[in-house]
Amino acid sequence: MYLVVPMVMALAGCVTKPPRPDQLRTPTPDRLLAFQDPSDGDATVIVTRDVGFQGSGCYGAVFVDGKVVAKVATGERITLHIPSGYHVLGTWNTGSGLCGYREGKDRRETAVTLKTGETRRFRIIIDPNAGPSLAPTTIE
Repeated sequence: MYLVVPMVMALAGCVTKPPRPDQLRTPTPDRLLAFQDPSDGDATVIVTRDVGFQGSGCYGAVFVDGKVVAKVATGERITLHIPSGYHVLGTWNTGSGLCGYREGKDRRETAVTLKTGETRRFRIIIDPNAGPSLAPTTIE
C-alpha cells in the first residue's frame, strides 16, 4: 500500500503535456531537414513536441511520406511548408544510445489531406506505454 502512492506519483511525472508559450524553442537548423521554404500551393503544418520527462533524452523524428524532415526535442516547435494533397505524417524516437535502439520500430502515423493555404497543427505526445504519437491539436 505504501508503494502505490509513490509509484502513481512517479508515473504522473512521466506524462507529457503541451509546453507553455515561454517554453517553446525552434530546433537548430541542422535538425530541420526539409519543407522549410514555402511555395505556391503549399499548406503549413506546425508540429509542437510536448514537455515532460518521458522520452526527453531522445529527439522525435518527424516524417512526411516516410522521409524524416525534422528532429524535434521537448518543447520545440517546427513549421513545415508541405505541398497540398494526401500525405502520411508520423513520428518515432531517434538519437544515439538507447534512443536509436528501436529507431523506426515505435513509428506512429496519421493520414492527412492538406489544402492549399491551410494551416494544420499537431503535437508529438509521448505515452509511457505506447511510445510517441503525432496527434492533431487545436493548441497554439
